[in-house]
Amino acid sequence: MPRPSAAPTPYLQVDAFTDRPHRGNPAAVCLLHEPRDARWMQAVAAEANLSETAFTWTEDGARRLRWFTPRTEVELCGHATLAAAHALWEHGAVEADRPIAFETLSGRLVAEREGARVRLDFPALPPSEPGNAPAGLAEALRSEPVEVRRVHRPSAPDDPSWLVVLASAEELAALAPDFDALRRIPHHGVVATAAGSGSVDFLSRFFAPRVGVDEDPVTGSAHCTLAPYWCERLGRDELLGRQISARTGEVLVRRVGDRVHLLGHAVTVLRGVLLV
Repeated sequence: MPRPSAAPTPYLQVDAFTDRPHRGNPAAVCLLHEPRDARWMQAVAAEANLSETAFTWTEDGARRLRWFTPRTEVELCGHATLAAAHALWEHGAVEADRPIAFETLSGRLVAEREGARVRLDFPALPPSEPGNAPAGLAEALRSEPVEVRRVHRPSAPDDPSWLVVLASAEELAALAPDFDALRRIPHHGVVATAAGSGSVDFLSRFFAPRVGVDEDPVTGSAHCTLAPYWCERLGRDELLGRQISARTGEVLVRRVGDRVHLLGHAVTVLRGVLLV
């Protein structure tokens, strides 16, 4: 039997990119007292079994942040960063009016409050020009895209994501991918998108079965690609996106040079401690 730790770890579950509980994207957040090894963090993330678990702690005067799916560590996660900032402010670990600079695998990421929302300052990940889709992608998606663009990931240049543009919101909503087939295609994730209507400028869905997440509810990192794509296409620097998963959620995006601001709400739905 594992022994309880001397100082139990505060543990929160936060629904990100929503102002209502049980919507948006849930993330577990562990507020560590000290660094822990990656195997332990991966085991906790597998236990939580959410699309992402965030681990944050202070080391050498810097606020560290790492993210794990139930299967692997990832180099960039928007909703778990938003959740981590929300948890630190709510728990009182950081004063509510202070921005938080996280040191991560994607460099320094800053979170701060903007009205009722949290604003994240992330690197833009613009897609390539339209090109050939990887073999089998359309068949795995069971849909014929209007265009497909490669998304270069600086930390893993041989493991790209793919931006898939569909003809209509109806086609996007109806997507029912063959996830077994999608796992066999080299990719980190597939961002499927279509134009929105009314107050919503664009719609999206995100699939990442190769990292253990068949469909992610609301994906902040995907909006690092969606923002430059749709801002260029629509000729505006601020847009509202909606991810139309079963849980759904909204991300306000701003194009700021080679950066993207992602803005969203967050709601705490669970608060407790890890005993081991």
